[in-house]
Amino acid sequence: MNLPSEMIDTGTRGRADAGTGGQGESSFSASPRHRVTASFAGIWSVAKKDLREMLNSPMAYVLYVIFLLVTGYFFAQPLFVVGQANMAPFMDLVPLILVFLVPAITMRSLAEEFKSGTFEILTTLPLKIHEIVLGKYLAGLLVVGLALVLTGIYPVILEFLGSPDWGAVIGAYIGNFFLVSALASIGLFASSLTRNQVIAYLVSWAVGFGLFLAGKVIVFFPYPFADLLNFIGFDSHVDNISRGVLDSRDVLYFISLAAFFLSLALMRLEKKFRSACAK
Repeated sequence: MNLPSEMIDTGTRGRADAGTGGQGESSFSASPRHRVTASFAGIWSVAKKDLREMLNSPMAYVLYVIFLLVTGYFFAQPLFVVGQANMAPFMDLVPLILVFLVPAITMRSLAEEFKSGTFEILTTLPLKIHEIVLGKYLAGLLVVGLALVLTGIYPVILEFLGSPDWGAVIGAYIGNFFLVSALASIGLFASSLTRNQVIAYLVSWAVGFGLFLAGKVIVFFPYPFADLLNFIGFDSHVDNISRGVLDSRDVLYFISLAAFFLSLALMRLEKKFRSACAK
């Protein structure tokens, strides 16, 4: 693992500033803005390292090609089979595709660090654990987000062939970005559990697929279990946002889900750090 120099420099500056705590207004401890800036710099340095590794790997481009081929097929099918310029079949399938795609992106985030032994190097760097977790999470979001951005060509094509409902299109993309934020946190947590990327993928996929199915099987359950499953599953939340209904409950659902799994990943890493430092 190639560690960018700014990753070391940022933490070094933070420690140096922290060590001047008794030197008046210029002290690091007296400047919350400096602490926030240093924290963001640490997060970005981790994210940039992971982005460089992901985008330098052919696996990312293979996944992009597969994603675009699958989504392109379901986008083009109504055009040539039914003769309708309609984004609905494509958007209805994107959440299921993301359940398979996101774990493939995030499975190596921490598992590869454990397997290659570079996690021990991270423990020696002047980085806080939450900076490592958030940096890796940000990298996963950006990589998967780029895949969604690449599909933006589809509604542009529809603009020349018909009159797409841009409100519904924008709502669907916002809903899917919220979904990616939740799935990426699940994938990061799964990657923190093992050094085996396949196991990390399967754990992340199983949790994501379970949440996907929860909203699909409510017809088989009586009240109040049906309502509970409907809330737990992300199906209804994505649908609400896709329809342009930006309910605070749906937004809070995705934020809470992401925060929950990021907290689990953070606790897992803290345990790993203590174990590594004890050796």
